[in-house]
Amino acid sequence: MLKGLRKLNLRQIQWIIWILLLGVNILTLLHFDTLGQSLAYSFIIISSYMLIIYGNASYLIPVYYQKGRIAIYILASLLLLAVAAWYRAGATMWVYNSFFAVKQEVLTAATIVRTMASSLLIYFSSILFYICIHYFRLREQQEAMQRRQVESELNLLKSQVQPHFLFNTLNNIYFYAQRESPQTAALLEKLSSIMRYFVDEAPKDKIALATEMQFIRNYIDLEKARMRYPLQVTIEEPAYIETVQLSPMLIIPLVENVFKHGIDKRREDNYIFLQLMVQEKQLTVTVRNRVMEPVKNNPQGTGLANLRNRLQLLYGEMYSLDTMIENDHYTSVLSLPL
Repeated sequence: MLKGLRKLNLRQIQWIIWILLLGVNILTLLHFDTLGQSLAYSFIIISSYMLIIYGNASYLIPVYYQKGRIAIYILASLLLLAVAAWYRAGATMWVYNSFFAVKQEVLTAATIVRTMASSLLIYFSSILFYICIHYFRLREQQEAMQRRQVESELNLLKSQVQPHFLFNTLNNIYFYAQRESPQTAALLEKLSSIMRYFVDEAPKDKIALATEMQFIRNYIDLEKARMRYPLQVTIEEPAYIETVQLSPMLIIPLVENVFKHGIDKRREDNYIFLQLMVQEKQLTVTVRNRVMEPVKNNPQGTGLANLRNRLQLLYGEMYSLDTMIENDHYTSVLSLPL
């Protein structure tokens, strides 16, 4: 039975609790009323409880209290209690007068006030309900982040099959290529540096921005070697990037996106502009390139979508990633805290 309960999600647990409360309320009222009255009154009472709890926990607290609008929150809470009391007392009176009364009863303000007072305990319970829901949601987010981290680590381990063998092989090829073709040797050296970055730097939580930029330069140089015409590359960066730390692999998707969607190998005017700015513990990365006609309506693929998912895990709502097309130029602007 306990294993079955663990498989229930938060919404299913809430419905079970409400059904149990409804059943308890019906059994309690059966000592004083008929079965029909007990069912009707219990439904009205429990639904008024739900109005108070969900109205406060799902709307008033997030919209007013958490944003510091305390006065409005208090007034809205009193209004919520008044509406719930009016609904509970009025609906109960209507059911009684319509189906069970010998003498018609009249709804008074005193009845609504007494109902409001009796609902105060439910109102305070809604605060506890909000705290519990918030706690369980945080746990779900943490568990999801842990699962993604484990999956990333497993994927990383799979990609690290015999890295020393690969490095040694590349070094041997580099030794022979250096005698026959220095240009090929230089490309092999850059490829080896990129592979070493993936093995040594990518798994870290933080790396130097200078290390990240060297990785990006090597990547651009290898891509340039595949192009028929020269690529104009402009990189602007602060002089003190050695002291700047950031999570690895956050800038390369923007650069990779250029070579996937912003390069036409038949043209001679391809370019990539990369600018890094650090101001007030905020890093801003701007990448610009020309928009190619075949992909003008969709100049980005899954790379930027995956980048947004990773940024969301790392920084929550503290980052921004904006893309724009203006005068046949595609610009990506990434801003994140350091």
